[in-house]
Amino acid sequence: MATFRLPILDWSVLPISPGDVYITGYEEFATNDVWKSLIAVFKDTATRIGLTGRFNVPKNYVGTPKLIVVWTSPATSGNVVWDFDYRAVGGNDTESLDQTGNQESVTATDAAPSAAHERLEVPITLTAANLAVDDTVEWSLFRDGAAADTMADNALLVDLLFEYADA
Repeated sequence: MATFRLPILDWSVLPISPGDVYITGYEEFATNDVWKSLIAVFKDTATRIGLTGRFNVPKNYVGTPKLIVVWTSPATSGNVVWDFDYRAVGGNDTESLDQTGNQESVTATDAAPSAAHERLEVPITLTAANLAVDDTVEWSLFRDGAAADTMADNALLVDLLFEYADA
């Protein structure tokens, strides 16, 4: 059995909270403008703000699914609350992609980096029985400023990974 990580930030991603969540170049925040790449910025607000997207469950998926939030911040104190809501849609001509509600909502809290811009990973465990090979997973990732989010600065999303095991 091996563990795989699939990047799920792609062209399907769209901010749910335009203005409070936006996609920009990392050089907007970094002091060294050498490594230019896109990030998603989650501002510090007292509300739940996010972005949404979708991905397909790979052919070699067996179980132990997790979402890995890779992020950083210029801040060095406080906590960020990440919420992940999703619904898996499967079959061929059997389930609608146009559904309301989530199949599961999961949350993780992570501390700000110990030094500005250090890379952080926070795992969020998903329910294995909710996912099957070839499912389309519709998802939303939120920074929940209405919860115990105490970091008084932007959270910079560097990557979002679907981690799973094969047989």
